[in-house]
Amino acid sequence: MPDYLLTLSLGPVQSLIGAARRTRDLWCGSWLLSESARAAARVLHEQQPGCLIFPCPDDPEERLTPRNEPGTGGDEGNVANILRATVSLPDGDAVAALAELARGAATKRLRDLGELARRRLDEPLREAVWTAQIDDLLEIFAAWVPLPTEDGGYGIAGARLGGLLAARKATRDFSQAPAVDGPPLPKSSLDGARETVLPKWPAGHRARRKLGLSDNEQLDALGVIKRMAVGAEQFTAYARVAADPWLAALDAEDLDQLRRDYQPLVGLGLATGAKGNAGLYADFPFDAQLLFDFRLRNAETANRRAADARLSPQEKAEQDDIRAALARLGATLRGIGRRAGAPVPYAAILKADGDRMGKLLSAATATDEARLISRALHDFASEVRPKVREHRGHAVYAGGDDVLALLPLASALACSKSLEKCFRRHLEPVAEQLNVPRPEWPTLSVGLGIGHLMEPLGALRQRADKAEQRAKGTGCADERNALAIALGIRSGADHHWRAQWSEQPKHSALAELSAAFQRRAMPSRVAFDLAATDRRLAWLRDDDGETARSMRQAEVRRVIHRARTRSGAEHLDRAARDLLLTQAAVQSLADLAETLIIARWLAARTATDVGERP
Repeated sequence: MPDYLLTLSLGPVQSLIGAARRTRDLWCGSWLLSESARAAARVLHEQQPGCLIFPCPDDPEERLTPRNEPGTGGDEGNVANILRATVSLPDGDAVAALAELARGAATKRLRDLGELARRRLDEPLREAVWTAQIDDLLEIFAAWVPLPTEDGGYGIAGARLGGLLAARKATRDFSQAPAVDGPPLPKSSLDGARETVLPKWPAGHRARRKLGLSDNEQLDALGVIKRMAVGAEQFTAYARVAADPWLAALDAEDLDQLRRDYQPLVGLGLATGAKGNAGLYADFPFDAQLLFDFRLRNAETANRRAADARLSPQEKAEQDDIRAALARLGATLRGIGRRAGAPVPYAAILKADGDRMGKLLSAATATDEARLISRALHDFASEVRPKVREHRGHAVYAGGDDVLALLPLASALACSKSLEKCFRRHLEPVAEQLNVPRPEWPTLSVGLGIGHLMEPLGALRQRADKAEQRAKGTGCADERNALAIALGIRSGADHHWRAQWSEQPKHSALAELSAAFQRRAMPSRVAFDLAATDRRLAWLRDDDGETARSMRQAEVRRVIHRARTRSGAEHLDRAARDLLLTQAAVQSLADLAETLIIARWLAARTATDVGERP
């Protein structure tokens, strides 16, 4: 029988992953896509043992078994949404039938997870709307080509297959949306694409708290699956990651009291646990949302509003319990705040992607060479979770060369560098073995998007996306192989920093400036004074003459002389002065100001460190 090269692409990534208002949506969307791909890959393996190229697990029977909870497979990488396999079948019709079998398995897996979500919610939903939506959530495209038998046949087939898949995606199938009887329904609050499956619940209804919804928010079938298919305790909230350095600095007595006051809020449906990530957050195993004053005030306001509604005696008693629990937590936080300040309400989303992967994949001229690449990518992805955990973060997704993770400010830089080294360690030997020219070896570009807890998750993720694109630097002279940081200050402008991994002086300067802020030797005002000086000297910006350089240096010295440490009484120490003068000599004042602002945020441990009211 002839051999065929078959590929399947599962999506849409935007609605499955990108449509998210809480970190739980982001987590579960990534996991749902991986589980659907796992189910499709398992069918291909069962029908044609040994056929898989991407993924290429050493133990397919174990690795392709469905996971009912994230993390049950250990730290293994996610199954990516692009599958590739070589199959031996009589003709193209048989390949089409196999692709349809894999598609059915992926759809069934998502449907089964939907039923699991409904059982966990244990509340009636709009049945007709659910049924109309559930089988329309996945888009699966397939393409295949005959595999030539001559040497290099895999490379020829692979190049043709990529074009066919792109053409297939461009010719989408359009079908009429199923009609649902009754008046128009509100759209899902996650992306506004589909109608709600939720009935009309009264204000403060327990099911809304279970789903993490305000009184006006709605969810479609996919949204309900994201919120309920997996226990919320498996997913680490962005707030818990942000609060981690502050919690680690508390003394044992304060931390113990905080745990005691937070625990009842989980039972009352106002908070969730944080027991995933191999128990990393066991010292405070909760979402930490209510440790932040603005979140606590919102919860108190919602409680007062619910208390004004018509409630049964049981519901009224529950609202009284909520009010008392919130008051206890508030009192404890005020006491701790006087000693330790408040947690910094910022964290980072890390997004990483491999560079020049197309060149590496095109260098594979045989299936064994392609599997070599696949295994290297799997080995890298399987190291991502432990490495992120070493830096007190939680990896949301690690599939192939794609990484998405949440990290506290304190360790975001170190984690980025660790992942870059890990990627090179796994991929460079493969590139060398496949005779890829050294300048075209794969590298890893990393984007860090830093944002406030009050920002919508979609905006936080978009910032990380843009940081990754900036790291890629398409069209720049120094494109790819870089780290880029995008900082979004609440009610302020975005700030940017970028350096290739080989630009060690820039990386060292950022780390040293951050350390200066952390030891309180660098005032925040310096950055804004330097930015103002740069604007004032704009007419000199393109002048590299000795006079212009002397004027800029004199202005920098003036700013440094006027600067005072945070106490307001002392000049900068010699180390801080020398560091600023050195950096002002090697980068523009505008770039130095941006570097200083980002360094300040990376050094922050409490809300006052970034000028926030505690």
